[in-house]
Amino acid sequence: MYMYNTIKDYYKKDCDSPALLYMGKTFTYARLFEEIDNAARRLSNYVKEGDVATVCMPNTPECVFCFYALNRLGVIAHMVHPLAPLNQIKKFMVAAKSKLLITLSINIEKYAPLAKEYPIISVHPARTLGAIKRKLFDIAVKPYKGDMTGITDYDDVPMASLPPEPTRGCQTAGVYLNSGGTGGEPKIIELSDDAVNKLGNRGLEALGLPEGRGMYMLAVVPMSHGYGLTMGVHTTLTYGAVSVLMPKFDAKLTVKLIKKNKMHFLVGVPNLYRALLKQKGFSGKALRNIYIGYVGGDCVPQSLLDEFNDRMKAAGASCRLFEGYGLTETTNVCVVNNYDHNRRGSLGKPFIGLTAAIVEPNTDKLLPVGEKGEILIAGDTLMLGYLNNPKDTADAFVTIDGVKYVCTGDYGYMDEDGYLYFVQRLKRIIIISGINVFPRDIEASAMELDGVTGACAVEYKDKGKTKIALYLTGTVVPEQKVKDKIAADLSHYAMPTIVEFIDKIPLTPIMKADTLALSARATETAEGGM
Repeated sequence: MYMYNTIKDYYKKDCDSPALLYMGKTFTYARLFEEIDNAARRLSNYVKEGDVATVCMPNTPECVFCFYALNRLGVIAHMVHPLAPLNQIKKFMVAAKSKLLITLSINIEKYAPLAKEYPIISVHPARTLGAIKRKLFDIAVKPYKGDMTGITDYDDVPMASLPPEPTRGCQTAGVYLNSGGTGGEPKIIELSDDAVNKLGNRGLEALGLPEGRGMYMLAVVPMSHGYGLTMGVHTTLTYGAVSVLMPKFDAKLTVKLIKKNKMHFLVGVPNLYRALLKQKGFSGKALRNIYIGYVGGDCVPQSLLDEFNDRMKAAGASCRLFEGYGLTETTNVCVVNNYDHNRRGSLGKPFIGLTAAIVEPNTDKLLPVGEKGEILIAGDTLMLGYLNNPKDTADAFVTIDGVKYVCTGDYGYMDEDGYLYFVQRLKRIIIISGINVFPRDIEASAMELDGVTGACAVEYKDKGKTKIALYLTGTVVPEQKVKDKIAADLSHYAMPTIVEFIDKIPLTPIMKADTLALSARATETAEGGM
């Protein structure tokens, strides 16, 4: 079954219940599917079954409409982070062999150069909010007035006849997501409709609910992220719950929605919960409206879980914040704590139907309970592979006793009751606010500057927050010039907060960059010790 058909199954049961909430406006399932089908009619002018289209938008209704419309057409939706810079999105589109870019009108000035190679559909962020709000938005954010050749406003695209349903199998690629792979280098991950649906079908298991109808889920993690796509939107709509779409996290608005009993499930990265806890209104009886919270996508300190849960207890609320674990290679979340099973310090247990194992790194040797090694995951939500990368795809999987596992690149262990524990990453990825940042991309960008002969990007902690330090060798280049180069090439999440030229990059005994030594140096700098 296609993802489109999965959520349409609920629409057939109850077309008048709310499906989306965006900036105070509610969209019923009937309106949702009217918009999806109209989007399919528009997009069919540009792409057909088997093609790839790139969607670069935050969580707006049109992002949801276009995602499921592409799925209805049998087109692979290539979801890209809404803040991707021009050079990065161009690189992604070439790799994915995309034929179309769909993005917000506020991004057109940035992406206009791509119109020479790809048709671009421009979507107004306030399109569905009425003329007054749209006008107010245009006053606050001036519309692009440059050359519009090759760029078409979404509502100006004619609606063709809706083509027949696609014939491709549901175990072929339905969505492309950019990720770091199990080895830490940027790759495009192929996910099937079947894998996304199988994860969606486990949504109520994670939430510990018999049904989702009338419940509201925070959907602020972008749909370009596996967590945002599968949990914030697809799982929610599969069970008749409401996705509360936020293009950007707004802690004050979230508190208001909680008080209005329109925010029952919270999902996000640690910084989201830190921001909520700082809100004066995040207290008292209103917190009793929240059912459950999940946190992941970054290192989760136990102190954050304790602070959140203590706030809930003080309010007499039953809600608790639980840590989970997942990666795009498993379509996302695959291990969770919940009300039925949870253990302090653990990531939780695998979903029913999924299996975790611990092996000696870079081998297929299973390790006994309590022994640390690489975490493997098996089950029916695994990726198809890395696009056009057969070698890394083969390296990402291992078969043990006839069971196919994906190698996570993470180091941990399992206890005697099946709870999984995370120790550290084997792969070299830095996660900022739940977004994967690749040190090699930062280093490669800096190395393009004249005079720079060496580069090493590392993560460090500053008051509990993950930040990036970049160490360079060669002829000293002004710090702002280095940052300007990185800003032009990469996401703003990749921006280092420390840029320092040093005599040489320290090396380990096996002649690799000593990232631990540089991380310690960065921490010392942040603490004012240098």
